[in-house]
Amino acid sequence: MAMQLLPFDDALVDRAIELADLPWSRQAFEDAFARNGWCAGEDPGAPGVGWEEPWWISGEEMVDDWWLLLGEAPGCRRRPDPTVVCDHPECRTGCFVEHPFAYFTDPSDPEEWDNEFGPFHSRADVLPEATAEDFAAQYGRVSGMLRARLGDPLPEGACDPLGDEETVNRCLVWERGESWVVLLVAEDLITYGAYDRAGIRVRPRT
Repeated sequence: MAMQLLPFDDALVDRAIELADLPWSRQAFEDAFARNGWCAGEDPGAPGVGWEEPWWISGEEMVDDWWLLLGEAPGCRRRPDPTVVCDHPECRTGCFVEHPFAYFTDPSDPEEWDNEFGPFHSRADVLPEATAEDFAAQYGRVSGMLRARLGDPLPEGACDPLGDEETVNRCLVWERGESWVVLLVAEDLITYGAYDRAGIRVRPRT
């Protein structure tokens, strides 16, 4: 068993909630990325965020790097103006920004696992003896941070903010203006389910 913990504290929870308060335009989000220092090596005036892929934040790759997961860019597919906020459902359902804060795996052979998926157990930010209960405790910790700011989440089944795009094992959802703030545990799509991933996802309400 092993768990990777990415940097996550009260300030980052507040930043996630600030994202939920933004208008869903590409310009608004890319400006926020620049303000938050999430565009390392880029011109702060034109960050050129790479949507629909992991977005590197800082650290050395495969050592202590951390990242955001990004869906489709906010805005309208029919109008290229980056300041446009779009209400077309097809322009909103794929949009999201997610900050993963923990990854968990329980391989039978950690050395073979690392050979196949790259260094994981040897990373400085990985707890090699962490259990599934430790992973669940991190989810509970962040749940408490969100409840302290946003109150109780929506009743289970009140909405389906993730759709069918991935296998979600646990999920809490809060409404925040025109956004959903989602605390989730999901099978990690990038690694074809090799890891379970816990994160906060912000996406537009549809």
